[in-house]
Amino acid sequence: MSDIVGWGLALGVAALVSWIAYPSSATATLRPLLIALRGIAVLVLIALLLDLPIGRARPPAALVALDASASWIRTGDTASWRAAVDSATSSAATTQGVLLFGDSARNATIPASPSDRATLIAPVLQRATAAGQRVVIITDGALDDADALSQAVGGSRLIVLPNRRASDLALFDLRAPAEARAGDTVTLSARIVADAPAAGRASVQFMLDAVALGDAPVPDIVAGGETVVERQVVIPAGDSVAVLRAIVTGAIDAQPRNDTIAVAFRRGARQRVVIISTAPDADVRDVATALRANVALPTDVYFRIAPGRWLRDGTFSPIEESSVRAAVRGATLAVLHGDTTVMGSPSALGTRALLLLSPPVGDAPELLVRAAPASPLQAALAGIAVESLPPLFASSSARGGVTSLSAAPGMSASGATPIVSAIDGDVRRVLVTAAGYSRWRARGGVSEAAFQALVGGATDWLLGARGVRAAATLVLPVQRAGTAVRWHRGGATTVAVRLVRDGDRTERRDTLRFADGAEAVMPALDAGVWRGVIDGTSIVVPVSASREWLPTASMLRSGTLNGEAVSVRRGARSLGWFYLASVLLLAAEWLLRRRAGLR
Repeated sequence: MSDIVGWGLALGVAALVSWIAYPSSATATLRPLLIALRGIAVLVLIALLLDLPIGRARPPAALVALDASASWIRTGDTASWRAAVDSATSSAATTQGVLLFGDSARNATIPASPSDRATLIAPVLQRATAAGQRVVIITDGALDDADALSQAVGGSRLIVLPNRRASDLALFDLRAPAEARAGDTVTLSARIVADAPAAGRASVQFMLDAVALGDAPVPDIVAGGETVVERQVVIPAGDSVAVLRAIVTGAIDAQPRNDTIAVAFRRGARQRVVIISTAPDADVRDVATALRANVALPTDVYFRIAPGRWLRDGTFSPIEESSVRAAVRGATLAVLHGDTTVMGSPSALGTRALLLLSPPVGDAPELLVRAAPASPLQAALAGIAVESLPPLFASSSARGGVTSLSAAPGMSASGATPIVSAIDGDVRRVLVTAAGYSRWRARGGVSEAAFQALVGGATDWLLGARGVRAAATLVLPVQRAGTAVRWHRGGATTVAVRLVRDGDRTERRDTLRFADGAEAVMPALDAGVWRGVIDGTSIVVPVSASREWLPTASMLRSGTLNGEAVSVRRGARSLGWFYLASVLLLAAEWLLRRRAGLR
């Protein structure tokens, strides 16, 4: 219904009702006044019923949103913040008050000094869009989600009051391997941004916990520019999850909070493969040869020649059993042959991958390989021509896990038993329970290729990952205060996390709920080094200073957002005095009717 039709209908109904209520026989003196009161009262009631528009069309009232993030005072100058507060309070005098945003959107008193550790405008725009309101956004331009401005109601305004530049160098990012072994040489890379060139010759110092690894000079950077410095360092001895830091030194700049950045770094003994055998034979020697040729890791082999007596392969020099046990526990990949429990339960050895080989017992019957079914090793074993492989000697069935190879005592595939199985879990394992694989390697050709495929495929899978039950890991290596901490973990599960911050012993407890292939999010942590345990694994979460302390080159400019505002006229129901007028008009009419002697 158009505005003209609505008001025309209301006037017609009001006139008709008034005329019927007061015919010509009514008291002549008061009749015109009674008709007017009744007509106006009915007109007001119909306007309220239909919410008819009143007055000139105007844009809806705007919401004033003030950025309350700490970036206003990053350089130590508060002039921009004071100007922003003045602009917000003057705009709020003609609008609906001031809404603060940063970490969150909230109605609160404007603080003397801003302190939010993030600048998120999306919550404000979502609230305003739902109400159809324009927004006047007052910010320094450092929005974390500037793309959300496209959601603003047409006619909203952006007021950018940038901070003045100051002499400041800041560490924006740190790139390093997630882990390395003692003695490894790794490349560390630090990204530095400049608000304005800092006074003095700056350098970046790299530290692992309290150990200085080296430094690298920072070249001259133009205002608003950035650079990357790299340094190759040698990882010192130790076995722990350490804190790797990059620190800007030598420069005199405005904001010391952004001079340090940290990530977690796992270091340990040098990676190596360890093979132990309590029943040395050609199989274990050929496996050792294949691993030395195909795995880019040092490989140590130990043979037990009698209870408690061990020899090192190559030199055949004696070695203490305690040294063998320590070598197995520190191995990247352990190969156990013969008595696979000689060092205790394989799953409790502390190594990340195990290849378990069993020699035949007594006069074992011969087995012929019949099939290589779907398994984690299928990619490596798919091309094996099983009918051309020499027979193996039976030992025991490879129980558990996923069958990778099966064999039978005759030409028929019926009655085939698993001889190679892959088990995925906290420790990945491959069980090889038949013997005689040295025959494959000795024959050459297709058989030797099958042997290399079996050993190589098993090794690649064992070293590939820790399995679906691996501990949760951080999605991003660099964590900053004010930003939610995102975790990744294979499989759907719920994990409890307890973290304690170094220094003040502040404690945080959270529950991470993972869906298949999805991330779990923990609320933001304060700056500092947090330590704890997750899934039984020790973790360190270094949290660097908030992004609000970093120089930013904002591309935002003051102006109108998403076109001109749509003007609308206020409806009758939005005017409180309309309700009061209808009551007063009806009351006045009733009093005059009584004076005229009418009921």
